[in-house]
Amino acid sequence: MYLDKPLQTYLDELASSQPTPGGGSAAALSGAMGAGLASMVARLTLGKDAYASVQPEIEAIVQNTERLRARFQQLIQEDIEAYGRLSATFKLPRTTSEEKAARTGAIQDQLANAALVPLEMAECAAELVHYCLRIAEIGNANVLSDIATAAALVSSAGTGASWMVRTNLRAMKDLELVNILSNRLSIALDTIAAYSQQVVNTVGERA
Repeated sequence: MYLDKPLQTYLDELASSQPTPGGGSAAALSGAMGAGLASMVARLTLGKDAYASVQPEIEAIVQNTERLRARFQQLIQEDIEAYGRLSATFKLPRTTSEEKAARTGAIQDQLANAALVPLEMAECAAELVHYCLRIAEIGNANVLSDIATAAALVSSAGTGASWMVRTNLRAMKDLELVNILSNRLSIALDTIAAYSQQVVNTVGERA
């Protein structure tokens, strides 16, 4: 688990020639950092007299941004594990027709699983950017640059994860499932794009 190791270890292994950690886990880390910044700005709003009217809402937002941060942190490792399982299926024997069929089935199953992990990242990012916008609207005006940065990190998480999803979908043969997952991804990305722009606009107006 990279969360139990120094950040330097993760960054060094990200830069190495080994396939993991890769783009998926990096996207999850970006989401976790975005959630962390969102929590920070929300917490810097708590207890301030100027924001007394929004205290209950901010408290609820912190609970949700922290929930999403925890999930993104888990997805860092889950993406690595999903890739490992998929990679293992390509090494299955394929001497007989039965082995070939079993290998193909295993690959298809793991392609779907490998797509679902980054898809969840994108959907978490879509949820998180909504909270970023609300924080930008009602949060501490002295730290608006941090919530703008949070939204940028969240957007990066969603965009990065989307490439991992698409890579796996291209190799899947279940076209009905491909369409379902593609539609979910499109909805998440549209949401991220719309709310991210609103964060930029809101911060620009309040700064």
